[in-house]
Amino acid sequence: MTSDTSSDDRLGALRVFADRLEEAIEIKSLTWNESTPDVRALAVNNCVRRQRDSLRGAIALGSARQGHLAVGFVRTFLEERIWLAFLATMQRDDANALLLAMGRWDTIRALVAQRDFIGDKLMTLDLWYPPGFVDACNAFIPDIKTELRELRAKWGWSQQLPSTKWIAEQVELDTEYEYLHSATSRALHFSAGEILRRGWGTPGGILITDKPEFRAHLADFAYDELWRQHLGTLRGVAGLLDDSAVHTPDNFWSDESQEGLISDLVHLGRVPLVHAHEWNLEPPNPGTRLAWAAIVLSKSSDAETDS
Repeated sequence: MTSDTSSDDRLGALRVFADRLEEAIEIKSLTWNESTPDVRALAVNNCVRRQRDSLRGAIALGSARQGHLAVGFVRTFLEERIWLAFLATMQRDDANALLLAMGRWDTIRALVAQRDFIGDKLMTLDLWYPPGFVDACNAFIPDIKTELRELRAKWGWSQQLPSTKWIAEQVELDTEYEYLHSATSRALHFSAGEILRRGWGTPGGILITDKPEFRAHLADFAYDELWRQHLGTLRGVAGLLDDSAVHTPDNFWSDESQEGLISDLVHLGRVPLVHAHEWNLEPPNPGTRLAWAAIVLSKSSDAETDS
């Protein structure tokens, strides 16, 4: 399993990567054109900036010896990469129509949910919403649903909104999706599998949930995936970057430039999502702490055999 020393090496390499990236790529403000708003350009600008900020967040977590928490960023990077790659395949007007419909759907539902939670009185007196404002916004929902149905008929997704899995299939990132998406969601949501995964001990002994080597492995996995997904995001929208006020040097995608950007990270190799130690696949030495998930699954299998 990954050592703390290896995690320090990857954290240092990720910091160098982030520094080099910020020197090379300039993210500027967009021009707001009310007559023809380019929401796709806003999406690219926002996602690239948020990923850059998240890289710094992961580095800050690592510096505080909490790098295992950076796994929570991986799913966001993956979804942004998949969605932006799909939007890049569309005509600008089509991409903008989809983003505007989905944006209105999300925004109004959030507003209504807030009103339902705190009530009209607080919405009006404390938050300054005019009486009837939320109801007036909510009245647009049927029109938005109609718009979404028309978009669904045009593009072919099956649900009211396109799923990330469907989007991934359209841009041939479904293998990456299957590898990372559901597993990394466990870092964001309640997961019985993740509870078992993070329990380590020996039968009849103590059970811990803060095994240092496992935390180091999670940190290394996050450090490794974040730079890969960020570059994948940039590649997927390379043709849209200038229009999105994200400016790269002319030689940014050259082999020489890329080697200089990621050489330290590539040298460290790719980190697997699930380490073999989690399944107790190596002969345990005296004092080795075993993964609780593997023990539980083993005992479940024994019980089925006995029955």
